[in-house]
Amino acid sequence: MSYRNHCIAGASALVLTALAGPVFAAEAAGAGSPVVEELVVTAQLREQTLQNVPMAVTALNSTTLSQAGVIDMTGVSNLVPALSAQETNSSANQSYKIRGIGSDANTPTFEPDVALFVDGVYLPRSGMSVDDLVAVSRVEVLEGPQSTLYGKNATAGVINVVTEAPSSTLKGSVEGSYSNLDSSLSASVWRFAGYVSGPINDRLRYSVSAVTYSQGDSYRNLYPGAGNANDMNRYSVRGQIEADLWQDTTLRVAAMRSEVYNTKSNDPDVMYYAAPGQPGGPNNAYKLDFGPLGALEGITPCPDNNPNNRVICTSSPIRTATFSDVVSATLTSKIGRNSLTSITALSDYGDRLDWGDAALVVMPVVNYTDTQKGGTFSQEIRLASPTGDRLEWLGGLYFQHVGFARGDDGDSPTFTLDPAAAHIPLPHTPALPAAFVLGQAGDEGFLNSKSRSSYEAVFGQSTYHINEQFAVTAGLRVQTEEKHASVDNSFNVSAATPNLPLGPCGAFPLNLITASLTPVNLPACPLVGINTAYDHRTSMLTWNLTGEYHPTTQTMLYATASRGGKSFGYNIGFGSATPAQREFKDEYVTNYELGVKSKLFDGRAQVSADAFYADYRNYQNAGLIGLQFLVNNAPKVSVKGFEANGSVALGHGFTANAGVTYVDAVYDDYPAGSPYFTAAGPSSGNMTGENLPLVPRWRSVAGLQYKQPIQWGSLYSRLDWTWQSSELTNTNLDPRSRQPDYSLVNLRAGIKLDDGWDMSLWANNVFNTTYIVQDAVSPLFGFNDPEFMRFLGRPREVGATLRRSF
Repeated sequence: MSYRNHCIAGASALVLTALAGPVFAAEAAGAGSPVVEELVVTAQLREQTLQNVPMAVTALNSTTLSQAGVIDMTGVSNLVPALSAQETNSSANQSYKIRGIGSDANTPTFEPDVALFVDGVYLPRSGMSVDDLVAVSRVEVLEGPQSTLYGKNATAGVINVVTEAPSSTLKGSVEGSYSNLDSSLSASVWRFAGYVSGPINDRLRYSVSAVTYSQGDSYRNLYPGAGNANDMNRYSVRGQIEADLWQDTTLRVAAMRSEVYNTKSNDPDVMYYAAPGQPGGPNNAYKLDFGPLGALEGITPCPDNNPNNRVICTSSPIRTATFSDVVSATLTSKIGRNSLTSITALSDYGDRLDWGDAALVVMPVVNYTDTQKGGTFSQEIRLASPTGDRLEWLGGLYFQHVGFARGDDGDSPTFTLDPAAAHIPLPHTPALPAAFVLGQAGDEGFLNSKSRSSYEAVFGQSTYHINEQFAVTAGLRVQTEEKHASVDNSFNVSAATPNLPLGPCGAFPLNLITASLTPVNLPACPLVGINTAYDHRTSMLTWNLTGEYHPTTQTMLYATASRGGKSFGYNIGFGSATPAQREFKDEYVTNYELGVKSKLFDGRAQVSADAFYADYRNYQNAGLIGLQFLVNNAPKVSVKGFEANGSVALGHGFTANAGVTYVDAVYDDYPAGSPYFTAAGPSSGNMTGENLPLVPRWRSVAGLQYKQPIQWGSLYSRLDWTWQSSELTNTNLDPRSRQPDYSLVNLRAGIKLDDGWDMSLWANNVFNTTYIVQDAVSPLFGFNDPEFMRFLGRPREVGATLRRSF
């Protein structure tokens, strides 16, 4: 986008924002006098109208989600400028960023900075539980650190998903959608969803929701006979029972099952930067020239090496399978005038990824299998005073136990070398003799890593209303966490090749497996892998202090200072990292914020705006080091910026919304970052003074909605526009991995009849914009001759939906 268009885009968002606020739905209060609907949220763990919450919150209700066609968290992020969602080679590897801060999707033991809650239950693996949003009452996005009320893993913000409660009257809906993806293959997509809720008797109510999603192959595989890739098959089922136990006491029990099955998921496009005098490059065919090896293995050049063309060359597409089970029980009761809430939850999940062409060279080199499983138990109890008292208070206790395992308990290999490995010298060690090859067919590497943690916290927050204009809120949380972790890497390799170089002390042949699973600077002999255990406990104090001032009944000003943090951790994946490299420290953040919220024009418009500054110490950051993503600490990171959101009821059936976020996120001190590689060698890795990756400085959204009554119902349409400025898409800050600024446009139009039928036509990414979700160095041949894996955003999708509500 040119500078002129850049300014127009920013100015347009700001002008519309000046007439608007963070609620995206409007209803007519009477003929000719539409007003913006008031939303009730629970951002502070009590019910409040959105405009009376002294913090930056964007809330989307069920009407907005339905009218915008939102079915997942990526769709939510297209309506919230401060939020971004990222997914790489597995639906389990989904992560969120708020104001540019968030965890890496490729590191499963890297705890998030954005906490995801569904009906008050914290979900440690966010991508496995919200693939499809069905029967959702609202989504709340809390922007900025929220550690005092929400605990660890909320140093960037919180996403609250609130589902529909079981109803005392029979109601429900069923819908089916068909669409087509405009990728290198024309992929058909079917989605069916249903919801029913009603009474069992005078004291019992139920609800059941289910969704199934099936997408065909969307990436053409140019390798003959290997099959195409990037399809998706998943389903989710959720049931709830709500019981009135006695007066003012209700128990709601919910159970959910989500599963991805029989799926070839998210194979990356690959691009290759050729060194001078070497084959390759965007217009050449094959990524690496192995001479006679290509003929030996029957490999011909890949005819398309453009990573943006949504085609791949792989002998074995990635296959994934995941499941997630969540069971929860929420008890609410009255103790005098006060409200007691108890939330008990148990979750269990698993993920398996099989990658037969993990070397990305279209040859039988190495097979990679990643298995993960884990579970969480949590218990929260809190007591809150009534809303509206001069002194509002709440206090609570929280406990959580988390277990995680990776590597199938060491029973099956994580790495298995295939026949071509015996003919390939390690490309990033040219000084070694030719016999220094990747390994022999059948060489195996095993990973058996485990971790568990116990977390306890006591917290409280009070708001004192000095008078009708002034109020002060203060909160405090004391938390402790103990973590145990172990890494057990081992291998089974052949010594049959003559003159094969040996590893330290001559203990074993040195090849891809042993180099990947053995620390190079450990002198112990004999050395057959890594077996290390870790154990540590930490305590942390977090707090918040907010002052609010209401100059009029329609306007609120607020100022906040807060302290948050999340605890230490361990890198327990595969790789040659030493024990010292596998530990990272507690992360702390101090946040300052000024904001304003106001209603304008007799309620026809709402606006909110805020400016923020966050100082992160020992910021936990992930980068590709060796053959794996490792987390270490950046001593200092600063994030500053502003955001504005708004909505306006324009009249004549039109409503509009807009929002803009500006974020300047910088590594103020980070000498030990991850280097990027060129043919001339690696960079220094010193990222001090550089902007964080995957963080556009500007991001804006705007929407225009129209609804017109007709004799049998109503006509409706909606236009959504999302724009963001350029960003680096590689965690190593490789300047060649830059996504230019881009826009996405979504359209939807339909008719809703009075008898419950709803028919709509829609298109997402109307102009089929190609944009990068993330670039990563390829796992094996991405060093001296840089080669990147590229994950692209969703292409244009055109479809139709038929819904019946009752």
